[in-house]
Amino acid sequence: MGVLDVNGQNDQIRVKNTSQMMGMFLSELSIEVSRLTQQLDEDPTQFENVENRVHELFNRGAGLFLSGILAEVMQTEKHKQRGDNVRNDYAIPLRSGQDRKIRISLGSGFSCDATTRYCQPATSSHDKSDSIPGIDVELSLFGFSAGNAPRLVSKVVRGAALCQSLEQARKELQRDGIHVSQEEQRGIVYQFGRELLTVRERLMEQFERGEMTAGNEFAGKTVSIQIDGGRTRTRSDIKPIDPVENFAKTQSEATGRDSLGRSKETKRKGTYDTEWKEPKLFKIYVHDDDGRVDQKFEERIDGSFGDANQIERLLAMRMYQLGVHRAESITFNSDGAKWIWDRIDSILTRAKVPSTVLIFKILDVYHAAENLNKGIKALGKCPAKAIPADANAPSTLPAPVTHQEVLSFSKLRSELRDGLWRQVVDQLESASKQSSKNVDYDSKEVSRVIEYLRKHGQAGHMDYPKYSMLGLPLGSGPIESVVRRVVNLRMKGNGLFWKLDNAECMLAIRSSIVSDRWDEDHARVNMEMLKNRKLAFPKPKKKRSALSDAEQRSAQTQ
Repeated sequence: MGVLDVNGQNDQIRVKNTSQMMGMFLSELSIEVSRLTQQLDEDPTQFENVENRVHELFNRGAGLFLSGILAEVMQTEKHKQRGDNVRNDYAIPLRSGQDRKIRISLGSGFSCDATTRYCQPATSSHDKSDSIPGIDVELSLFGFSAGNAPRLVSKVVRGAALCQSLEQARKELQRDGIHVSQEEQRGIVYQFGRELLTVRERLMEQFERGEMTAGNEFAGKTVSIQIDGGRTRTRSDIKPIDPVENFAKTQSEATGRDSLGRSKETKRKGTYDTEWKEPKLFKIYVHDDDGRVDQKFEERIDGSFGDANQIERLLAMRMYQLGVHRAESITFNSDGAKWIWDRIDSILTRAKVPSTVLIFKILDVYHAAENLNKGIKALGKCPAKAIPADANAPSTLPAPVTHQEVLSFSKLRSELRDGLWRQVVDQLESASKQSSKNVDYDSKEVSRVIEYLRKHGQAGHMDYPKYSMLGLPLGSGPIESVVRRVVNLRMKGNGLFWKLDNAECMLAIRSSIVSDRWDEDHARVNMEMLKNRKLAFPKPKKKRSALSDAEQRSAQTQ
């Protein structure tokens, strides 16, 4: 049975129960009371500092109290039996286990030593990279991961995902009394990211084997599914530059690539390649009778840097998990990307959607109008009708227009929204035949737009009056917002480069947070890791546990 040891004033103290820990905390607190009272009495402007110190003290108090609860629970026979059940139900046979001492950190930043039972695999594997690791059958029951409590993991991971950088997130943690190094922070964030991706991959495999229980969350609802892509700049591993071979060479000469600004002459030890990657995202949500997002129901946002096959697998699994196959109707609303439209029927088949469910496929009206505008501009400009010159006109007036567009965009856009796509196509074709001598005429672009509108019109994707009467969403604003919130605000920016594995982790984490599914996903990860701790992605190196403000100060005085 597991035991805990906490740092006292002079040495470590074995934790017995909550009463012992609360007595210890009250003793420490009484020492601070007079000092804090005197500090505030002498200078009332110090209230914020006093408040911060009180917060720090009670963080430690919360840690001591939780340590007492953990110690009491771990001494019960029920907890020992639960540990045995974890060992027996694990993915591979495990040894009976032996005591192992590990430093654990709680959500307040408080740390202590835990001696718990760690069970190794019954048989060792020569290929360590492909082997299933053992498990701490006691701490894992509480949701600990690499010695970190679930609340600490949640705070570190959410902070890294929501702040603009890891450094900013780390500073915010410090203000909350949690001190982690950059390496520790990265370890926690990407460890959880890989666990999240591993659980997601297991769910897809479970769904494809026919073992997933169908959900009911969206059953009987009017569901909308929107798909789109973003852009993130990725980088390769550092490629070292040989200092001997490239002696006296500039940065440009050493790398064989043009360098701008001061980097032309700066000597560097390495370089790396960069490439733009497209993360594909989708949003599944319930819409109301006006085609707007129904706020009474939670949405599901997810995505991947993988190919179209991966996003199809992922979307089908999420649809089945939410019970979309039991919905009243499903509306697909997207731009004209071919990879999306070509896969909708396959997605519906994968997700086991019956023919009784109404399916609507709508081309985003704003993308349709945007392409129409490109087609009109590609017709070029024809000479404007002659306008008699006014001899009395002031010289400040602008010069008369010499050329004008062939067709009116506002007029054709209105016709397009009215479902008159054939008239629009006919007018573009007629104008194209008469525009060969126009300024800036682009026949290829005009032909592309005409074919674009005709293809979607014939497929029934632009029957906007009908869809409007049915209360269906006509635009893809929701998924455009998702791309902005999930990708652009954190994963796209000047000088921002991501390793692809890390980008995949951050995409999954931010998708879970933005769709308000964090608690659900975090709980599922903890439950899945109880069964098998093998990750589908390379596991990061283990990092040192976090320390609170109070413990850092205590360590400095010892």
